[in-house]
Amino acid sequence: MTASVCVFPAATRALGRREVNLFISRRTPHTSPLCPSDFPRHFVGRSYLFRSRRREMSSTSVTAKNIAVVPSRTALAQLRSTNVKADNLAAVVECARLAKEGGASFLCLPECFAFMGSSPGETADAAEDIFEHLAPDGKPRTKIFDTLKNLAIEHGLWISAGGMHERTRTGDGMVHNSHFVLRPDGSLAGLYRKCHLFDVFIPSRNIDLRESATTTAGTVGTVIVRDTPIGSVGLTTCYDVRFPEMYASLLDAGADVVLVPSAFTVPTGAAHWHILLRARAAEGQCYILAAAQAGVHSTKRRSYGHSLVVDPWGEVVADAGGYDGLGSGRKVVGGKSPLCISNEHDEPVPTPSVVFCDLDPEMIKLVRERIPISNHRAACPADYGEISTGLEDAS
Repeated sequence: MTASVCVFPAATRALGRREVNLFISRRTPHTSPLCPSDFPRHFVGRSYLFRSRRREMSSTSVTAKNIAVVPSRTALAQLRSTNVKADNLAAVVECARLAKEGGASFLCLPECFAFMGSSPGETADAAEDIFEHLAPDGKPRTKIFDTLKNLAIEHGLWISAGGMHERTRTGDGMVHNSHFVLRPDGSLAGLYRKCHLFDVFIPSRNIDLRESATTTAGTVGTVIVRDTPIGSVGLTTCYDVRFPEMYASLLDAGADVVLVPSAFTVPTGAAHWHILLRARAAEGQCYILAAAQAGVHSTKRRSYGHSLVVDPWGEVVADAGGYDGLGSGRKVVGGKSPLCISNEHDEPVPTPSVVFCDLDPEMIKLVRERIPISNHRAACPADYGEISTGLEDAS
């Protein structure tokens, strides 16, 4: 088995000349009693880092124009969304183009891909609709949905829209954080409204993030989209990754891949992002695809980055990089990313960008055969809801 990992940043504002760097990284195969010689090995991983000015994109051949679509190939976008919706959607259009040219069948967008506001009122004003008939004022706003629908049709892509602000039908100014998936014909394949909301208030550090101030939690926690080219796909969003019971439910429902579009803060990302995603992949014995926001969104908010693909063995096989270094196949000099340079947005890595990875369904099957967690969970007679000292029935 091989894994192909490519990064195509669409633009780097700080670079004054066209530059293309190619790095190839090689990983040592696993050795473990559970990884005998016939077990899938990690990997000869190829990473391609392209850096160019946006105005040079038309004349710089950064992707092969005639790459055939590979059904198992996914593309994860990494964005730096702001409160300028038109710019954000332009970045999404660019990522869809790169995904198509890279041969991907499935494009994953991060949370808040279309809008990242700096106040509850701003978020409410920017919210739109997915279903026209549910528009609370009878006047549907569907620019975001229509843009993604047209991109899916134009490029023949499955698109995971990792989280947009959807107006609630009550018209009270609250929104849903809605993650939906479109088929290549533009039809809606699945919808998950984020259940676990992220509220953190630390006055001493001037941190006040209250998702519940603007967002109404969803009530359906196990959402699966089946018959995609990458298998059965479970939908989650960002903070959900801290709730393993949700991922256990998706595994038991048959998920082969779980999507975790996110906008992790820099402190929590540096501490927990990789750990949590690797844990969910190893527990669920599935691929985790986590498209991420990266960089400064406003004076109040910046995101950690590191769009990741984690395989069913819990290994990171693609990493688009972020605040504490570059990802797969890139050089880090002196512990600091060579792209962590001063530029107008203090971007740790260029955005928008796309990282590619080919998924291997055989690996899912082999890992689950070796350690049949789902079967063992179903067979376990323990009642986790009953609290006891353990002594009542011991004698």
